[in-house]
Amino acid sequence: MTNDQRLPSAYHRTDAIARAMESGDHRQIIGGMWDEIGRLQFDLLVDNGLQPRHRLIDLGCGSFRGGVHFANYLDAGNYFGADINASIMDAGYDRELAPLGLANKVPRANLLVTGDFDVGKLGTTFDYALALSLFTHLPINLIRTCLEKLRPTMATDGRLFATFFVCDDGLPLWRPISHPRGGITTYGDADPYHYKVADIEFMAGSTGWHIEREVRFDHPRSQRCFVLATAGRTPCPVFGNRRSTISMGLIR
Repeated sequence: MTNDQRLPSAYHRTDAIARAMESGDHRQIIGGMWDEIGRLQFDLLVDNGLQPRHRLIDLGCGSFRGGVHFANYLDAGNYFGADINASIMDAGYDRELAPLGLANKVPRANLLVTGDFDVGKLGTTFDYALALSLFTHLPINLIRTCLEKLRPTMATDGRLFATFFVCDDGLPLWRPISHPRGGITTYGDADPYHYKVADIEFMAGSTGWHIEREVRFDHPRSQRCFVLATAGRTPCPVFGNRRSTISMGLIR
């Protein structure tokens, strides 16, 4: 097994990604669909109560596919980003945020390069957190690490919006799943990862969170979005009773 094969995901190959950034392809390397998914995540949070006064942490912010929308909307200083790749963030800052005149609203001190989710270093609390197309690239214990470290930084009524590829409870976790919409194949033990709802419940419950609800989310690659709240909040009855028999359809 090579060192690269031991890495959780392709995004952990930071040297290779830094070299790729020299080509100027900062939009495609984070998955493309720049306009569609950028606007989709912005609408997701605004439709669920995000206001300009709120502080948002964008986990796995990349080159600011969503960040350009959030930075424009939020009050100055209220958008924060964290990513493992400094080169991607630098490219996004210089080629996306700055040309739009948003550098004055997003000081570089609001952006954290981290491979272990030490978002406490940002020195503030967050009303909203977003992990879009992040946990789809991470194994279960790295997701738990993220949740553990994020929880103390959340406001009392803060929420995390996190997307996953979901494996139906009737299927073996180890079997690859082909998602016709978007043409993605996901795996139980390799990037991109899929999880059962019971796995998401476990990751949340073991780190001081719970699934509050699932939100309607028309993701072009079939990811589903769950809202996580800290354990002191009242959970949705379906998830609070740990009934892990949810089908591939949305919770109504």
